[in-house]
Amino acid sequence: MLSGKDILILGMMIFALFLGAGNIIFPPMEGFLAGKNWLISASGFVLTGVLMPFITLVVVTLIGRGEVLSHDLPKWVEIAFWVILYLVIGSTFAMPRVTNVAYEMGWQPLNLTEQSHYNHFIFAAIFNIIGMFFMLKRSTIITSVGKYMTPALLILLIVVAIGVITAPLSDIVAPNTSHADGKAFSAGLISGYQTMDVLAATAFGGIVARALAAKGVSDKKKIFKYTLIAGLISVLLLTGLYFSLFYLGATSQQVAFNATNGGQIFSRYIDVLFGTYGVWIMSGIVILANMTTLVGVTSACADYFSKFSTRLTYPFWVVVFTIMTTIISETGLDNLLRITIPALLLIYPVAIMLVVLQLLRPYLPSLKLSYNFVIGITFVFSAIDALNHLGIIPESINQHLGQLPLYDNGLAWLIPAFGVLLLTFIVGKFTTK
Repeated sequence: MLSGKDILILGMMIFALFLGAGNIIFPPMEGFLAGKNWLISASGFVLTGVLMPFITLVVVTLIGRGEVLSHDLPKWVEIAFWVILYLVIGSTFAMPRVTNVAYEMGWQPLNLTEQSHYNHFIFAAIFNIIGMFFMLKRSTIITSVGKYMTPALLILLIVVAIGVITAPLSDIVAPNTSHADGKAFSAGLISGYQTMDVLAATAFGGIVARALAAKGVSDKKKIFKYTLIAGLISVLLLTGLYFSLFYLGATSQQVAFNATNGGQIFSRYIDVLFGTYGVWIMSGIVILANMTTLVGVTSACADYFSKFSTRLTYPFWVVVFTIMTTIISETGLDNLLRITIPALLLIYPVAIMLVVLQLLRPYLPSLKLSYNFVIGITFVFSAIDALNHLGIIPESINQHLGQLPLYDNGLAWLIPAFGVLLLTFIVGKFTTK
């Protein structure tokens, strides 16, 4: 039986694990581009960046670990999917991004060192080594993150939200063509992908399950109850944060000129709003948020890879991923943002459909049929979306693909995936009689 305090700490831990680089840098830019449509775009962002991760977290916590989601797929497909997923959310994409956001938005504005590749590498190494020490003691993650880091982070974010709401810098202007009427919601949906939180939730669900097990909670009904309540705490906090950051972006015309990412908009806005104190507030928010995500995600990645060999243990993988993150972070934030989106367009829909299939699992007449065809079709159309984003599909082919529903919105997979799901349900009903 968990006390109210235990549930609150768990909820704060979940909030802090989800709150990382993308959660801070994407909403301001999306809000700026959406202009007067910021509320519509923010709603789409919350759907893929908050509600879907929440559902995923609850589902994964109940089954114990994310890998159970794919057990009905062929073994090679299952392993390939999870290896790619953990590399994407881990040390090849997301964690170097986390490190760079911590440096560019948290450390550089303090002007404590000169801007150089040498100083960047030193910061990246120190930042990741500190995170590594938290990871090596897995039993302390829930306490250190939920009890100490998150309250400090939350106080700083509330200060910023109040400042933005009470003293916006600019009037809200017309939306960019990418976020015009009819496009704002889908643009927010795709931007929500970039938080990687559905992918991260497949890993964080295992962390929550282990945290509850450490507290002696093993009954499925209690696991569901505690995860639901703690998860809702995270949902409310993240939703409030995102709407505040979208509004920040929508009212940032004064400081958004020449900005190449939302992190720059955020830092400039805070600088104008709070002056010298704002720099320290922003640095505290960014470094705490990115440290908690680094610890949660990398520990989950190390836990997965350690299962392949009894010799290559969890601490070994923690060290390997720490080194990888430090080295790859030298690529730079803007470059990482450019190459991350196609990878997410490829893998995010597959993760979403695995969760959908898990929810519908008791009602599916033929599990193999539904899993194989739904995931196969989802992957094919997601690959088309990813290739289209990269701009490498020949124009002659692209004209035909443009006839696909939601193709221009980067959601070509959506209708085929659910259409095949319905079809396999009907076929399964007849073939199992």
